[in-house]
Amino acid sequence: MILKDYYAQKKGLISVLINEGAVSNKQISIGLFNDLVFKEKSKAKFPLVMFKYNNVVWNTSSENEYKADVDFSVFVVLKSDFENDYLENFELVKKIDKAILLHPTQSELIENNEAIVLGTITERLITNSAFKVREGQYTVEGDNWEKNEFFIWEINYKTTLVEKEYKKKYAMVSNGAFVENDLSTKKKKENVKENLEKLGYNLDDYHEVMHEGKKLLVYKKIDEKLIINKKEINLQTK
Repeated sequence: MILKDYYAQKKGLISVLINEGAVSNKQISIGLFNDLVFKEKSKAKFPLVMFKYNNVVWNTSSENEYKADVDFSVFVVLKSDFENDYLENFELVKKIDKAILLHPTQSELIENNEAIVLGTITERLITNSAFKVREGQYTVEGDNWEKNEFFIWEINYKTTLVEKEYKKKYAMVSNGAFVENDLSTKKKKENVKENLEKLGYNLDDYHEVMHEGKKLLVYKKIDEKLIINKKEINLQTK
């Protein structure tokens, strides 16, 4: 899901920028907003950075594409007894801004695409622009923890994310390697199987699919939609 991928991507980048050079026991944790940390402050490690989706409005632009107008915030939380007049807050905000507003570089995009092809990762880098709307000290009147117990700085952003349903390319075996009659008996299938194995194919990995009177073999791991010549085909296996 695009919201999950966007959060994971920005969380990783924020972590890199704010923890650069810090030893492991001094690193600042980042997570989704959860006000439980204010109630159980003895268990939380401060400073703390929290990401919160304030509002997500979905618009359908086509059957397979959805756009979300996203309003989100990143909070920097310091305890009230923090030293140095909370000046560290502004250094953290500067790094968070960079992480949110920074686009992936061309080399990062190339590396990401190569990793997807190799199968080491499945998520594409998100390149949508974000812009800062407002920021300021967050006050807690009306919230369910003690007032003035924390110094909280909120940075509010907006972006538009696009959720796409990508149709995959499917491997089919025909090309004269065999004809329909070759699959008519168990013995003939075994002969076809042996011949295909010599070409690097395992017949057990494929569905037999009827399409326009022709029998095709479609890779069994494909369980979504099959597209032939830009036409969507139902996978009715036999």
